[in-house]
Amino acid sequence: MPKKRPVRSAAIFRGSLPRNRNKRMLLELYNEDRQLFGSLSIKKDSISLGLGDSEVYSYDCEGRLLTAWLSNQTFVRTLDNRVIKKWRDPLHGKAWKLIQELEAEEAKRVLDQARIRIDGVYEQLQRGKIRLTCNGETEGDSARRAGEWPAKITQWDYARLEGQGERFRAIYTPVTILPPDQYLAVVLQATEGCHWNRCTFCHFYRHTRFRIKSHKEFSDHVRAVKDFFGEGIRLRRSIFLGDANALVIPQNRLLKIFERVNQEFRILSSRRNRVVSDNPVFTGIYSFIDAFTGDRKSVADFRELKARNLRRVYIGAETGCDRLLKFLNKPATAGQVRDLVATVKQADLSVGVIILIGVGGEEYTESHVAETVALLNSLKLGRGDILYFSPMVESPVSEYARRSADAGIRPLADQEKETQLRAIRSGLQFTANDKPKIALYDIREFVY
Repeated sequence: MPKKRPVRSAAIFRGSLPRNRNKRMLLELYNEDRQLFGSLSIKKDSISLGLGDSEVYSYDCEGRLLTAWLSNQTFVRTLDNRVIKKWRDPLHGKAWKLIQELEAEEAKRVLDQARIRIDGVYEQLQRGKIRLTCNGETEGDSARRAGEWPAKITQWDYARLEGQGERFRAIYTPVTILPPDQYLAVVLQATEGCHWNRCTFCHFYRHTRFRIKSHKEFSDHVRAVKDFFGEGIRLRRSIFLGDANALVIPQNRLLKIFERVNQEFRILSSRRNRVVSDNPVFTGIYSFIDAFTGDRKSVADFRELKARNLRRVYIGAETGCDRLLKFLNKPATAGQVRDLVATVKQADLSVGVIILIGVGGEEYTESHVAETVALLNSLKLGRGDILYFSPMVESPVSEYARRSADAGIRPLADQEKETQLRAIRSGLQFTANDKPKIALYDIREFVY
């Protein structure tokens, strides 16, 4: 087999595995005939094991499985121990990603298979049937320390992982969505649910009653979260204050929450100061905010939060068309979005603006494109900001689906959504040296 294949296979996990700049220790596995059949890659925040041409497993620093790549299919284990399968549809002319949550029995089979494979590697190491080598040396300190990892990973059988899932559900209400750049955040739920919870297209918080945690509840929650992650927290890059709109908390209470977070976590004063450290270091605090309550906070309020390491707020603008916003039962206007973004940026914070693609179907497509372009060009987005385009994923049982059916609105096909996206992007006017990052935001991709 090609010697470098196990290492190269790890690239499959982009978006699932951690992206980091840490140095890694790469060891190779040889059998008794001195034939290479795998590799072990150890970083400060994760471990990955490649076996042959078609298997790569990754783990956090507690030894818990993160992902398994098996014969061109990626299996992602969530923190509550569900398993999500992702693969490419070979029938299309381009790479379409398909995503499916596995039923409990199939999920157990995947997790058991991963455990069996690492058990086999560990057993062969113990019996001397295979050897780990680092820079060609078998008996060096690096090889000996690396040999401890398979033993740690084998402790996580299915029952223990299930116990972690139950523990997660005792600490968190469902973590239903995050912005893509926050998928590797430590989520701290200062609030639960959404205080509005009536947008027709959103179903994330339908069964969660909105409430703000007391200071004691939040402090206990933070300690429980840290204990749950353990050494696995090294994989996390930032702090996300949830749920849907934690910044709606009255300012005095919110400042105490920020102070508590800063007491419990080491947060850099600037993302530019990111350094490799033996201790977990976080880039900042991030959170959602909505336009119809965000205008209650002043520039001074946001500056107080920035002084306590708030870095970016995310705003679900959805569209620049006020008529469409009303159809979505979103109690905000494009003007309120514009004012909120201006206030946030005056406080020297960055923003993440989210626009839905395909929302309103054929009926609204012309006004959605024209008025969204006008809104986005008025926001003065620049370096450090993010503009997300999120293809509309319509639930057949949602209020949005019912209203659209009653109004005779035809939903857009995938190709029409791509055309709409190109139309919006072609109308944007950003300077070459000062423009936001622009990215797709497929909500189906999210797992936590």
